[in-house]
Amino acid sequence: MRSFRFNLPTKIVFGAGEFKNSLPVEAAKLGKKCFIVTDKAINKYTDNVKTAVALLDAAGIKSEIFEDIEPNPTDTSIVAGAKKLQKFGADFIVAIGGGSPMDAAKAMGILTTSGGKISDYFGVEMVKKPNFPVICVPTTSGTGAEVTKYSNINVPKEGSKNLINSVAICPKVAIVDPLLAMSMPSGLAAVSGIDALTHVIESYTCTFTQPLTEIVNLEGIRLISKYLPASVTLQKDTEAHVKMSYAAMLGGIAINNAGTGVGHGLSFPLTANYGVPHGVATGLLLPYVMEFNMPTNYQKFANIAVAMGENIDGLSVVEAAELSVYAVKRLLKAINFKPASLAEYGVKDAHIKKFAETMMANAQKLANNPRMPTAEDIINIARKARDIGIDY
Repeated sequence: MRSFRFNLPTKIVFGAGEFKNSLPVEAAKLGKKCFIVTDKAINKYTDNVKTAVALLDAAGIKSEIFEDIEPNPTDTSIVAGAKKLQKFGADFIVAIGGGSPMDAAKAMGILTTSGGKISDYFGVEMVKKPNFPVICVPTTSGTGAEVTKYSNINVPKEGSKNLINSVAICPKVAIVDPLLAMSMPSGLAAVSGIDALTHVIESYTCTFTQPLTEIVNLEGIRLISKYLPASVTLQKDTEAHVKMSYAAMLGGIAINNAGTGVGHGLSFPLTANYGVPHGVATGLLLPYVMEFNMPTNYQKFANIAVAMGENIDGLSVVEAAELSVYAVKRLLKAINFKPASLAEYGVKDAHIKKFAETMMANAQKLANNPRMPTAEDIINIARKARDIGIDY
């Protein structure tokens, strides 16, 4: 067995009802002034932010709300939020929402503690100081951002989406209460769940995979395959939401230690240039990334098929591996995943070629993919996600 490193610096509090039980307890350990980072949809359509304010107030903690976070947080909203955070004199941040508020909160924390421009921290381990304390309260079951070292930031002026990858920005505490995810509309539940599936599949098959993450990955794949359909179609199915919240968190733990692959790399320019939501991009690319990577380890893809409930009796390892792709597409259809292809976004061949060339110019960023693609390989993956989508 080769050497590996496993990091989980975030304290996890998991369980139904833990939002109300644990937020005031964990917040009281961090100070008396809290900056709440969320988005307008969460604040408008749920009582989660109002509840947080009331809980903090009862614990003697003052709070201020910042809700100007886009679906893909931008550098400008990060700067605006950091300025308000500093003016308020907060002791810590509570991020409430999906991946966008959680990523934004981490980035605001960087500017508050380390200063400079947010672009100074794009890349790997560029954050050198301990980050401003962040408590993450996810309200979706997808990104796993509540336990990760990642923050994705859009820079609209450059047409780019950039990754901050530093252990220092892992949240202080993650309060994962599955009851909060039950307010998700079915479409969001579908996209979020497939994002989580992409995490556990890509990190299971990537170059930097390791024994601990592989255990986490297979359990995540099994849970998502079993419980995602019910979490999408039966909004009040508590068991399904509990298992999906847990699986999404497992996905965050896995990518925090093993990373992802070419699917995530290609999703970035699709989001930055066409506004494709992250979970939509990764979900539509996933079957074709799996097809491309499969020859590197047929047994692993056969294991994915089994974890997804496929019967591989009597099949060769190659045939069993091929079932994993069909299983993913069947799941996408079962949850009525929309849109069904990238064609809906009008993705053009010229842009796909440009994306591929840009990715190959930074080929070191593809080192975690188990099979090194050429520009033509990347183009083919993107075209299939556009022209075929979730069809067989």
